[in-house]
Amino acid sequence: MKRSLVALTALVLTMGGTAEGREFPDSWYYKANDKQKAKQAAIEGKKMPLLDLSDWYKDSVKVSDLKGKIVVVDIWATWCGPCLRAIPHNVKLYSKYKKKGLVVIGVCSSSGQEKMKAICKKYKVNYPSARDKNKKTAKAWNLQWYPTYAVVDRKGIVRAIGLHASGVEKAVKKLMDEKASE
Repeated sequence: MKRSLVALTALVLTMGGTAEGREFPDSWYYKANDKQKAKQAAIEGKKMPLLDLSDWYKDSVKVSDLKGKIVVVDIWATWCGPCLRAIPHNVKLYSKYKKKGLVVIGVCSSSGQEKMKAICKKYKVNYPSARDKNKKTAKAWNLQWYPTYAVVDRKGIVRAIGLHASGVEKAVKKLMDEKASE
């Protein structure tokens, strides 16, 4: 039994998945403890959770606008260094894939939200961003740390959450390769 479990784990890892059953390799995710992973993994494979956002920078987004699109949700905080360092990556990602059906949504949560628009302007954010005033979005997305990246497929299903900024484009490319739903 032990030997077959080792073989199964090796097979899953060589196919690009993880021993925990996640679709993408562990190296694409932030390191997390088991409790954090479990909270986030609980929404993977399910419909996209609530986006309760206001005070939009750039265009506002409605759920109906997302139908048939691949969506990257970046939940960030104005005081978070890794969040701020990831914004230029988001700008490039959105520029590169927007015409192929990608939507990036910045969700500014935590304290300091009043600085969101100034930061978006400073970093030349080109994608829709909004405030999570009551932190309902962060709660619905099982936020564990900042930034939290999630990738949603064209059918509105969360395929990954907790991705590291360097894993986001890899996940987007994989979803781009899948056939668009009709």
